[in-house]
Amino acid sequence: MAAKQCPNCGRFLSNALVEGLAEGPAPCPGCEVELTAAMFGEADDHPSVRPPDLEPEVVRDDASDVLAGWDAGAGAEEIASWTRDRPPFPTDTVAVASSLVGGALLGAALTTRRLRGAIVGGLIGAAIAAVARQLWRLQE
Repeated sequence: MAAKQCPNCGRFLSNALVEGLAEGPAPCPGCEVELTAAMFGEADDHPSVRPPDLEPEVVRDDASDVLAGWDAGAGAEEIASWTRDRPPFPTDTVAVASSLVGGALLGAALTTRRLRGAIVGGLIGAAIAAVARQLWRLQE
């Protein structure tokens, strides 16, 4: 149930207070205006009803593909090209460059000799990213 607000002062009301209005009116904790269930459109005894859970067997046996048809008309070569690293977004370059910058900032922040720390940190960051990207490619 979404949080409800007092129509008079705008104070957020607890779900327990709003659900209790089905039993009878209650004052707003902020402005003392009498609140009723009709003010919130929940005059019945069950203001929020949870739908029943699905049986696990029904969900597991459902073989429908939620992505069926999203690539209609595309050939196998085109679909394979979507996962290739190619311009305009060269992933390796972005990974190494961002690690270089991050390493340089970290190195400069953690050492007393800022320039040397930035250079060493940048080189270490770029090297780690380059090795990580090569290991990532080996897994593909």
